Amino acid sequence: MKEIKPFLELVVSIILGAIIIPLGIAYNFGKSIYHLVRLKPLMAIGSFLGYWLMFLYQIWNVIKYLSGRMAVCIDLLGNATSGEMIEDCVTTEEDTLYGQGNVTISAATGELETKGKLNKVGIWFTNMLSFCLGKNHSIDAYKKYLFNK
Repeated sequence: MKEIKPFLELVVSIILGAIIIPLGIAYNFGKSIYHLVRLKPLMAIGSFLGYWLMFLYQIWNVIKYLSGRMAVCIDLLGNATSGEMIEDCVTTEEDTLYGQGNVTISAATGELETKGKLNKVGIWFTNMLSFCLGKNHSIDAYKKYLFNK
């Protein structure tokens, strides 16, 4: 059951989302019209626009969250499929976090960076990750991995 539970959760969330999301949009539209009718014309227009701008902003927050989670999923898949190759490029160590499907490439690199086990390519790689994703990205990813472990 443990192995298929995420798939069941996905299926249930899709089914419920297909029901709840259209109902919620219709409800919000009705609610914004209700408030529109109760106010004076200029106030009504401002209230209606403000309501829908806030609604769209909340959808944008969901899209940002989804984008971040998708990036992590792709990273995990990359480590599962290419971790051994990356390991051979960035260190002489064996039995690292590379190749594990529940660890990001950044966290695997951060482990070696904290231990001083990266070669020149590895140092370049972690510097590029830090340049693109924020200072000390690999070390921070490794700390987050340890915290969640």
